Amino acid sequence: MKNIKTYNLYLVISTFTRNIIDLYSVVYLYKLGFNVNNIILVYTIIFLLGILISYLSLKIGNALGYKYILIFSSIITSISFYILKNSTNLFLIAIFLSLSIHTYHPVKHYYGMNLLKEKNIISKSILLVFISSFIASYFVIKEINNLYLIIISIIGIIPTLYIKKEPKKEIIYKKIDRSKIKYFILDQTRVLFLLFEPLYLFIVANKISFVGTFNIVITISSILYLYFISNKLNLEKNYKYINIFFVIILILKLNIKNKIFLLIIAFFEGIGLKTNEVVSTHMLYKDKTSLGYLIKSETIFLLTKSIILLIIYIFKIKLVIFMYLLLIGVFLLSFKYKKR
Repeated sequence: MKNIKTYNLYLVISTFTRNIIDLYSVVYLYKLGFNVNNIILVYTIIFLLGILISYLSLKIGNALGYKYILIFSSIITSISFYILKNSTNLFLIAIFLSLSIHTYHPVKHYYGMNLLKEKNIISKSILLVFISSFIASYFVIKEINNLYLIIISIIGIIPTLYIKKEPKKEIIYKKIDRSKIKYFILDQTRVLFLLFEPLYLFIVANKISFVGTFNIVITISSILYLYFISNKLNLEKNYKYINIFFVIILILKLNIKNKIFLLIIAFFEGIGLKTNEVVSTHMLYKDKTSLGYLIKSETIFLLTKSIILLIIYIFKIKLVIFMYLLLIGVFLLSFKYKKR
């Protein structure tokens, strides 16, 4: 239990910094002067490098202890905040963002699989994540000095030091079910849509504060959905309809410029977003997992995103058209979820 509490404390701090760097880095790059096509190239490099970095994070973490990977990730994230504000070197930004992202998310999945097994523990962790998301969005709205973000990233090291070292495990590479692979591939279109959504909103509103407000509305909607609606839903029966509704909402958003209407859209988007996150988490964690399974899953995620972005970069497809194309994949997800 002590290990879980320590990890949850780390989760609060890391969710705060990750929300800012994961959600808003596309906007920071745009504000630095990168055009949309160059931002797509940056993320193509980020995900390609991520295949190797994720593999090494899990393998080295298994050998030495995952908490040391998280310590390294906190240090790299603090440097990444500085670089995002002060450098226009495309490759330097891509390298540090890839290191920041892919020394964190694979290890987070590992702890999710091994520490957060009981429903009440998961609920507490989710609540802490929501609180951190609120605070992160508020910081973005107020455009808080970058130095504070660097300091908070470094503070994240402290609880990590007290996470108990997990015993070394054998890495077994078992075959992943084909239907699961298809779901994983299609789900990356949703992930990419959400990655570029802040950039689209920033271009529409020309204010990063609006993007922060939009995400606060989504967070409120997600909390209401998770704690008052999700437990009453039969996802196997209703996911298809909720996800189709989610796609319709996203199509509407791409055709609306009015900020008030966009915030109304955000409330309904939160419902579809959280439904998809629940389903995606279930698809990833539902089987008896292993490190080999996690490495293979991360490779599928990153390779899929890299290929999609590389195609978009080569053909120089405009942002809105790119997002419409991604919605085709999100729509197809409606028919790929089967609860076993």
